Amino acid sequence: MKMYKYLRFFCLLLIVIGHFCNPSQVFSEDPPEENIVSKSPEYPETSTYKLQIGDSIVVTVEGYPEYTKDRVPVPVQPDGFISYPLIGLIKATELTVPELQEQMQKGFSAKLPSARVFVTLMQPKRNILVFGAVAQRPRGNLHVFETGQVYLIQALAAAGVNNEVADLTKVVIWRDGKVFKTVDFEKQMESGIIDIPLKDYDVVIVPSIYAQRRIRVIGAVMVPGSYPITDQEIPATQALKLAGGSRTDFADLKSAEIITKDGNTTVDLTSENLVMTMAPGDTLYVPLAEAKISVVGAVDKPSQYVITEPVLLRDAVAMAGGLDEEKANPKKCILTRANGTQEELNYNLVQSEVLLYPNDQLRILERTRIDWRVLTFAASLTNLVVSVWLRYR
Repeated sequence: MKMYKYLRFFCLLLIVIGHFCNPSQVFSEDPPEENIVSKSPEYPETSTYKLQIGDSIVVTVEGYPEYTKDRVPVPVQPDGFISYPLIGLIKATELTVPELQEQMQKGFSAKLPSARVFVTLMQPKRNILVFGAVAQRPRGNLHVFETGQVYLIQALAAAGVNNEVADLTKVVIWRDGKVFKTVDFEKQMESGIIDIPLKDYDVVIVPSIYAQRRIRVIGAVMVPGSYPITDQEIPATQALKLAGGSRTDFADLKSAEIITKDGNTTVDLTSENLVMTMAPGDTLYVPLAEAKISVVGAVDKPSQYVITEPVLLRDAVAMAGGLDEEKANPKKCILTRANGTQEELNYNLVQSEVLLYPNDQLRILERTRIDWRVLTFAASLTNLVVSVWLRYR
């Protein structure tokens, strides 16, 4: 009898311990589901995660601090490459962090055999635009996710779907300026199909159960395109927000136009008292502003140059005809920002990293040159003065 009591107590003790270790396995009455909606990790698994445009890395080159960039992240540029001192350009997209580290190690080993390279992925950010039957945000519907992969369910949750009017059977995903996929989200959730991964700057449109009404926003805005509206009319400023807002410093908001079937109307989108509205079928056009940068000093063609987007240091110098090989000191460049702040740069090290924006000025300083004729004349004059002094003292 005592043995039975001890055995029963021991079994109960095992159950309690199992509950605290993993309660879902001990007490769960339902079998584990298959094909559940996948959940993206808060941070990407760097051993399998493939780098994308917009990611940033930090690099440590052991034994060579001059080539270490552990404070200034190195971005994956829009063309998919990273640029790094000594080893140049490397295609980074579709590589994992270990694969990129291996390629950078090979590049450094060819020139610095003792160097050891370590690459770390910075926490990436993904930008997803969600419009339609969702909560309208005061500063536009651009949602930024600090995660390696964003899924459709995350984007919809962040946008705040308006369940009273949203038609979740026809959610549209736009990618690279065209329709990528139309999703029956309700059916997907019911069937437990794996969630849909999104890419950086995908646009998700949640249609309304009511008749679709669309306007277009084109020109110098973040995401030009056609957008649905649920009202008969919306303010022109709201239409600008639907497109993610204007491109800072590159948009002429005072000369925007609303294009209708009856003609064009100029509007000042910076006016606080603007009352202009847009109806379905109307188009808002935001023209480019004339943005300029200055490149002066020891270049072949110092002048001002018009830009339509931020330009790299090397591209700005190329606009000016390149460096003056006889005069230029590439290690001494002065970059004056539009707000008056200045920084001294080494052109050779940062030419593919630093960007110039409207009204910035880049000055390439000249090398210090010795005029031997002046020195010879000064020496002769000094010798003459000393001779005269010694003779008549």
